[in-house]
Amino acid sequence: MISLNNEGIFSVSLAAAAAVFGAYVYAGLKTPIPGEDMDVSSGLKIERHDFRTADGALLRLKRYANPEGSPVLFCHGFEGNGFEFDLPREGHNIGVYLARRGFDVWISSFRGCGPEPYNSECPDWSHSIDHLAIYDAPALVDGIKGITGKKPFWIGHSMGGMVLYMYLQGVKFAGQNQVLSDEELVLKHNSSISGGVAIASPPAFWWPRRHPFQVATQSSLGRSMIGALVLGMRARGVFFPHVQIGNGLKKFLGGRPRLIKAASRSPLGLLLYCRKNTDADTTTSLIKWAGDDVSAKMFVQLADGIWNINFRQYFPLTFRGEPYDYTLNMRLITAPMLFVTGDKDFANHVGIRRYGYDMISTSEKDFVTFQGYGHTDLVMGKNVETEVYPVILDWLKKIEAKAI
Repeated sequence: MISLNNEGIFSVSLAAAAAVFGAYVYAGLKTPIPGEDMDVSSGLKIERHDFRTADGALLRLKRYANPEGSPVLFCHGFEGNGFEFDLPREGHNIGVYLARRGFDVWISSFRGCGPEPYNSECPDWSHSIDHLAIYDAPALVDGIKGITGKKPFWIGHSMGGMVLYMYLQGVKFAGQNQVLSDEELVLKHNSSISGGVAIASPPAFWWPRRHPFQVATQSSLGRSMIGALVLGMRARGVFFPHVQIGNGLKKFLGGRPRLIKAASRSPLGLLLYCRKNTDADTTTSLIKWAGDDVSAKMFVQLADGIWNINFRQYFPLTFRGEPYDYTLNMRLITAPMLFVTGDKDFANHVGIRRYGYDMISTSEKDFVTFQGYGHTDLVMGKNVETEVYPVILDWLKKIEAKAI
């Protein structure tokens, strides 16, 4: 009888996933063409707004304008853009859902991301996730407040919620590489938003013992692979800092609807969403519209967090000092917060509660876990319009009422 240790199980699983993915792509040649994109924003007033960051990046936002309503800022996840909140699918678009209920909706894409005409530009691709919190976040919040005269709500998915944690910790650059928390910025930033909604946003990369991701990331083979990835991305960042992931996949699939649909239903989606909780047309739209690129430094910073469990600042190999630890400073958050999680999500809901909800200092905080939901299907799953969106809507209205 053959017995496999954790490393063996991980290797076999990886090989099996690669084989199944190839079969799905091959089957894509015979996959029915997905449904056409829908116009889900009929009757809404749409505007484009441009905000410039302090370091020169140009951020372009799509606005479903309701000037009388409370502004809501949407911030997307890693390898994505703002269209994950604005898919051309009826019942799977939280931006339109809130706009039709009177909210002033602002859909943003971080530097270097977003489809035209809402593509945000950046001076180069040398940025880390720290840059998004230190430069992009203030430009977005202050820009919206400058136009509307109101403090926005921030709704972030995955990395978009992590950037919110970082922003509320009042971080800034001190010198060339060091990130520090500034007491005045902590107070300013926590008072600059009406509240925050973090959807599937891990403040630390923690999984219970024997969880598949705990095995994958803490086994010797898994750690070796993460280490090799970090070193490779560090080297790539010197010469080719622009990492084409979402756009690279679309180029690889050649824009063929059948292949995109097949790929969206393959094991590729296991990290993105619970397959049973999504439909094929919506996952096709997700890859087609909301897949985007990242920088090498962003990749390194995220992988470092998975390696260390705690999420820390990006730092070069020549760094001397103690890296700023975002996980250890969650206590600095005092703004109202709602944590939205799924029990099938790789961003473990127990870890998000332990390192996020339990750690922040505000008394105005709520936590909800949706059964049967994975990562991105918390935004665009089959039943989000009747299960997830109303919970977020009710929380926004509750915070609104308390502010009056």
